[in-house]
Amino acid sequence: MTPNSAQAQTVKETLDSLIHAASSAHLEILETLYHNDMKIYMLAGSDQLHIMNKPDFIAHLKESMKDGNTPSTWANYHLVEADETYGHVIISRKVNLTGEEKIITLSIDFIFEDGRWQITREVIYT
Repeated sequence: MTPNSAQAQTVKETLDSLIHAASSAHLEILETLYHNDMKIYMLAGSDQLHIMNKPDFIAHLKESMKDGNTPSTWANYHLVEADETYGHVIISRKVNLTGEEKIITLSIDFIFEDGRWQITREVIYT
C-alpha cells in the first residue's frame, strides 16, 4: 500500500463522505460503507475493551445521537494508504462516543469489494 496512490485518495474521499453523512445524522450510509463482517474494537481509558460488530456499532451510534449529539466533521488525517484491494487510515476525530466530546484516534482498515470501498475494522482509542 502506498500513501500517494489514486486508491488512497479514493479511500480518503470515502471516509470523508462517511464523516459528513454522520455529522448530518444520515446513518444510512453505514449500511454500504461498513462491511457485513466489520468489527469495532474500542479501547476506553486504559483497560476497557469493547468489541462490536456492524449492527451493534450502528445501534450504538444511533443511541448516542438520540439527543442531537451528531459527530463533528473535524478530522486530522495522519496516514491514508491503499492499493487496489486494501486501504488503511489513521485519523484523529472529535467525537462524542462516551458521553463527552473528546479527540480520539482511529485505525481503520478498508477492503475494495463489490465495486466499492468498505470498512472491515476500526480500532478506536478513546
